[in-house]
This record gives sequence, C-alpha cells and structure tokens, in this order.
Amino acid sequence: MKPKKYIFLPIIAFVSGLLLTLIPNVSYSTEVKKVDNFYLNPVAQTLPKIKNTPTQQKTPPQLDKEVVEDIRIDNYEKKYQLNSDYTYTLFQTQQSTLLTKQGVEYGSRETFDYDPNTDSLELIEAYVLQPNGEKIKVTSENIFTRSSPESESAPGFTNNMTMTVVFPKLMEGSQTFVKWKQTNKKPSIVGFSSIEYPSFSNSTVKDSVEIELPASLKLNWKKRGNYVVTDTQSGNRRKISAVITNQPGRKAEHGMVSSWDFDSIFVFSNIETWSEIGINLWNKWRDKAIITPEVKKLASQITGDKKGIEAARLIYNWVAKNIKYLAVYLNDSAGYVPHSTTEILRNGYGDCKDYVLLMHTLLKAKGIESIPVLIDAGSAYQPQPLPSMSFNHAIIYLPDYNIFTDPTNNDAAFDELDESISNKFVVLLTEKGLTKFTPKSQPQNNRYEMQATIAISNEGTIKGESELKYFGNFNSVYRRYFASNTPKQIANAILANTPENGTGIIETSDLNNLDLPITVKGKWNSPYAIIIENQVYFNTPVGINTITPSWVREYITFDKRNYPFIVGAANYNWEYKITIPTGYKITRLPENKDFTNATGSYKSSYKQENKQIQIQRNLIINKDVYNAEEYPTFQDLIYKPINDVRSMIVLEKL
Repeated sequence: MKPKKYIFLPIIAFVSGLLLTLIPNVSYSTEVKKVDNFYLNPVAQTLPKIKNTPTQQKTPPQLDKEVVEDIRIDNYEKKYQLNSDYTYTLFQTQQSTLLTKQGVEYGSRETFDYDPNTDSLELIEAYVLQPNGEKIKVTSENIFTRSSPESESAPGFTNNMTMTVVFPKLMEGSQTFVKWKQTNKKPSIVGFSSIEYPSFSNSTVKDSVEIELPASLKLNWKKRGNYVVTDTQSGNRRKISAVITNQPGRKAEHGMVSSWDFDSIFVFSNIETWSEIGINLWNKWRDKAIITPEVKKLASQITGDKKGIEAARLIYNWVAKNIKYLAVYLNDSAGYVPHSTTEILRNGYGDCKDYVLLMHTLLKAKGIESIPVLIDAGSAYQPQPLPSMSFNHAIIYLPDYNIFTDPTNNDAAFDELDESISNKFVVLLTEKGLTKFTPKSQPQNNRYEMQATIAISNEGTIKGESELKYFGNFNSVYRRYFASNTPKQIANAILANTPENGTGIIETSDLNNLDLPITVKGKWNSPYAIIIENQVYFNTPVGINTITPSWVREYITFDKRNYPFIVGAANYNWEYKITIPTGYKITRLPENKDFTNATGSYKSSYKQENKQIQIQRNLIINKDVYNAEEYPTFQDLIYKPINDVRSMIVLEKL
C-alpha cells in the first residue's frame, strides 16, 4: 500500500483553473485517495508521497530555499518477501520529523488501507519521539480499524478496511515512527508491479525498497534518475535493492505535470509486455459481455432505427446519463473485472469499468465493435519505462470509427476527450492486447466564442448582452457549472468577478443534450461602471464572459520553470460591439495586434464604425503540455492578450 500522501491538486487544464478563480460556485478538492501498491494513481500527483518519518539525521541541503518544508522524511523503507506465487509479506517503516505547525497537523496520523479478502495487516510498532528525547508509545486507544470511506460510498465494489494510528502529544520537532506488516494471501490478477518514487516537496534523507524472492521467480526492474539499484543472488534467493538518499524538497510549479514524467522512479514488475495486461484482463472481461434478453431489448429501445455511429452515440448518451458514477479507482481492492450488466442495470450505478462493460455489451447487441481500454487519467503523460499496472481508468474504443470515448464523464459528448485522457498511451483489452495512443487535443476542436453588444450611457452605466458558445472539452466543465445554480445567481457570480460588477440573468441551451454544444445568452446591467467626464478612459468591459484574455496570467511565473506544464490546447474568440455615450467622439483606440510563435498566436483588431467600437480578439494555444524549455516562448505569447486587454479606449466630449 502507498503511505499517506499530502498532495495539492494542480490545475490540470486552462478551464479548470478558470473555474477556480472566476466561477465561485464550483468547489474543488485537493484530497487524493491513497492507492494500492499495485495500482498506482498518478492523477494529481504533482507532489508525490510524503511518507511520515523521522530520525536524528541532518536535514539534506535544499534545492530551492523558497520551499517551506512541513515534514522531513528521515527514512521510508519497504521490504518485500516474495513467495513463489507472487504473494508476499511487506514490512513498511515510516519515520519523519514534523518541522512546522502545519507539519504537526499533517503528521498527526498514519493510515494503511487493505483488503481483508486478500490481505492481513498488523501494526508492529508506533511511537512519538519528542524533542527532549521522551518516547511516547502509541497505545491501543489511538489505533482504529474502520471500513474505508470508499467501501461505505460504494457497497459491493470494495471491502477495503483502513487502520489508523493517531500520534499523541505532537509538537514542532516531534518525530513519528510507524511500522506495518502486510501479508498478501492472494496474488493480483494483473501481476506484481509497483512504481516507487521519492517525495517531491519534502526533503528525504533515505527512501528505499528491498525485494527478496526465489531466484527462479521472474521479476524485472528499471530505474530513472538517482536511485541506486543492486541486484544480487545467493544460492536460490535473489535480492533487489533500490535506494535514493538526500533528496531535497522542491517547489511545485503551477500546472506542472506529474513528477512521474521527469523525476526519479524505480519500477519493478513481473509483466513482460504491455499486451500481456490487455490479454489477461480481456480473458476476465469476455465472460461478462453477455447479451441477455434484457440487454438486447434495452439496446433496441435506445437506438430505435438508428445504426452505425448514430446508434453508438445514442448508446453512449444513455449510459452516461442513466448510470450513476461511483468514484472507485480501478485497482485490486475494487477489482479489475466489472460487474455483470444485470447487476449494473439493477443498481443504476457503477465505476469506470462497469460503464465501459455496459456500453460495450449494448454496442455488441447492435453489431457495433468496441474495445475496453485501460488508461492513466491524470497529469502523467509519459508511459512508464517498464510494463506495469500503472492505469487508473477505463474508457472505450470504437475501431470502425477510430473514436475513443469516456462514458464515465457524463457531461462530455460522445467524441470529447479532456486533457487528462488526450494523447495518452493505452492498452486495449483484446485477445492480442494491443496498445495505442489516444488523439492529441486540437485547438480548433476546443473553442470558446463570446460575442457581446454593449451600450454605455451618459451616466456611465453599462448595459450589455452576450452570447457564449463552448465546443469540445469546454462543454463538460461548463455543463456542470451552469447546472450548479440558478441562472440569476450564476450571472451575478460572474459579474461579481469583473471590474464593473452589476446584476444580470442568463439563459442556457439544453444542458442535458450531450450532442448539443452549450450556448449561453446573458443580459446585464452595471450601474455607474465608467466615470463620464470631458475625457473618458476605459478598458473593454467584461460583462457576462466566463473566460477572459487576462485570465491567462495564471500561467505566468517570474521564476524559471523547471518542469513541463499543462495548459490545454484551445481556440478563444472574443467579439465586442460597444456603443459610446451620445455627444462623445472616439479619440483613441488600441493598436491592432498580430503575433505568432511556436506555442500559438494572438490577434486583435479595433475599429470605429459611426458611434460604435468593434473589437475582435483571438488566442490560440497549440497543445496541452509544454516543456520547461518552451516556457519563455509561451510567456511571450501569453503577455500579448494580458497587455492588450489593459489598453485604454479614450473618448472626448464634442
């Protein structure tokens, strides 16, 4: 099992970040569930594991002096003893020093999740060592074993239990120690594999993993970065050891990819090829894809007389809208094999593999070929260096139409993939276990269009009307947002985040129709938003506009970027028609802009037509992820809309 992690969720895409700053009604959680040792979830792992651990050793030097460390990891140690069938005993030790008040809060407890059907767990020892040398043992009243939260929220999907150790009398400088013994009694159906990695944000004195196994047992390994690996054999026993020491804490960068893409990792696995995963799981799935009379009848009811891709689209829409999603990760404890279609339809809920199995079976009933797909949905974009079960999500592929689709995302249209599953390495569950990549995001597919008509009165009040249109992967985010509150509340929340403020109302297209891109029409009134004098200076009013050019400042940093970062390929268009107050003339308009570089382009035009100012702006971001070396070029692009929207328009009284 992975130890407790303190992970801060990075903004994975342009739109997600926008919602954090502009749209106050949508809440986002920074909590990431712990994952099983043989199911590794890189979603939001920009700041990987902080293993709670201490010793009297000296803190290693800092790479970045701006990093405020709450916990120092003094020793994190995992020792596997493998049996000939890949069951194992794991001894896991964690020692850390709590350096700050926040570190005391973070390190107040340790948890270990396990599946009682396949594992047993024993707490060998836990204590606190105070700065004055006093040792306080954790007693039984501070040790709890309960059903895991996911077990309670997803009955029938996982029987996980969580053992929790609560450390007493903690203070700054306290050191915590905990040692677990996990005994695995049933090997995983997807093989024995794991990815080890050091803490990103906290300094680590020592991080190690040791695997002792029969010499005849197959186990491969690869490493990247600073791990030192030894692989020795004595008699009929083999020992593999990977150690990384004196890792400094590093500063997370806004929107950075998972550290799995660039940092030190150690991977071990008994899986020879990626195809092996697809073949093994398909052999488990195939018996579930049974066309029962119930399934056949339902497929016909859903599709009517439609065939081919239109029938597939209708089946996708039905599954996405009629099955409730339970957020249970694809892992050993929740099972890699879906429930039967009968169970899924009876319950009306499922996790990703159940969505895919149901859609696959309904398509099969209509003679449409489809293939379940394993994918890593998150901020890691590089395939692992060794075949391993590093997947956390299931989607589906329609080979006749070369379409990947994700029925779990029940706010996305049939052919819409968000950044977390675009341009990702995948394994197809087939008799041959094929591999592919999902399509790259294209800016022309992910578009935002805003058209506004604005009138400025002689009192400085702004009255405006706007129409917003969303295409591609913008739709799923904004379907959720516009359904989250009343039209008036949403309009006023948007206006509250503009310089002119005001009140308004919106009207949306049918948010339940996944085939229809979202269109929003808004009206607003901003009293006395502009100061009217003999000369009038103002910027372009924002109004009801969910994505503004100035918001891209989120991606600007005054420091050097060291790591790849996620933006999101997109095409943004803004058009304004502004009627000026009577008795005034336009004396200054901003200069037109026309800029293109390797990361994208920005163009704008300003022109006068009678008493009206016409403005057009267009920003294109070419791809989802940029390397750190591309950041200066990307920054040059992003400063263009930032500076442009600050340009002043000047009026003068006749």
